[in-house]
Amino acid sequence: MVAMTLVYLLPVALVTLLLTTQGRGHPRWLLTAVLLAVPVFYVGHYLLLQQLPGWPSHAALPQQFRLLGFDIIEPDTKAGQSGRILLWVNAADSDQPRVHQLAYRKDLHQKLVAASQRQSEGRTQLGTRSRQAATASSGQAGIAQEIISFSDATPRSLPAKQ
Repeated sequence: MVAMTLVYLLPVALVTLLLTTQGRGHPRWLLTAVLLAVPVFYVGHYLLLQQLPGWPSHAALPQQFRLLGFDIIEPDTKAGQSGRILLWVNAADSDQPRVHQLAYRKDLHQKLVAASQRQSEGRTQLGTRSRQAATASSGQAGIAQEIISFSDATPRSLPAKQ
């Protein structure tokens, strides 16, 4: 993210330099409008890129989805990397696949391995996301924890022959 910002600042600096040295005959309001428009277009472009289906989304998973695949990168304490889980899913109300990036969690890792085994047996895996209030050791209500679970899809029955 820092590199992207630095790469962006170089063109802005060049446009600023060009407009201030070569733009002596232009009205001041036009120069101001151009300089204000460049960052607005950049932010809009970045937000639009985040909406592309191929980019991992940091948005919450849908409440119900079909698991298509996953990739798990375990944490590496020696390198200081926290790990992540990429989930390829179809939302229940959409046929467009989407990649969601989640923080690594050991329990989710184990659930995904079990779901993968069932998938390899030919069973479609449906996922459900819910929130559960976590309780602290003192008995007080803690921060709500996101629970992701997987189950087999019920097979579709064929229509009766006439």
